[in-house]
Amino acid sequence: MYRSKSCALFLLTLFTLAVMITPAYSTTITTYSDSASWLAATTGVVQADNFEGMAPSGGYTVYSGGIFQNGVEFIGLSGTTGVMDTTQASYYNFGTGDAGFVMGAPDVRITLPAPVTAFGINLFTNPPNLTYTVTTLATPFSVPTFAVPTPAFFGITSDTAFSTVDLGAPAGSTYAFFDNFQWGTAQAGQQSQGQVPEAGTFLMIGTGLMGLAIFRRKAHRPR
Repeated sequence: MYRSKSCALFLLTLFTLAVMITPAYSTTITTYSDSASWLAATTGVVQADNFEGMAPSGGYTVYSGGIFQNGVEFIGLSGTTGVMDTTQASYYNFGTGDAGFVMGAPDVRITLPAPVTAFGINLFTNPPNLTYTVTTLATPFSVPTFAVPTPAFFGITSDTAFSTVDLGAPAGSTYAFFDNFQWGTAQAGQQSQGQVPEAGTFLMIGTGLMGLAIFRRKAHRPR
């Protein structure tokens, strides 16, 4: 009886120690300010959301129910969302042709058709040089924009999958533009399933195996 209690106490101590030394999982997000670096860290890239052909030449189209392209939804949470031919005026023309925009609203939500671990996007504003807030996995990032003709690039890779991205339109913007949305899979090594188990995980596994061995030994002991 005493021996059984000692074994149980020993196993309980090991399990408690394993829980204490196993750190809580933390999402790792890497950000990129140039597309070449992001592409080098990403596989299976889909680059299809460039909004071309969704606005008339020299004008724009309002999509009050949201913009849908290639299974991705872009919707202003209030105000006006649309697509503009940015070549219509020099102060809109960042060399990207048709681009999505939001005006009179602080946020655009991008919803993907399936969870991903990487995305990239071009951002620019009128007036220029304003700062976007881009949020995914409950983590906000500040993304400064530039003057004509340079659109800002912002991308991330993550070891945790996500299916939504929020764009916080800059305060003071008449038009906040977004274009060339891409998504894909973070390169191997940034995926959570590729991580080596922590020491605490090994200890918990070992504790469970020891407990199973003791149980089996007792079950086969002659009575």
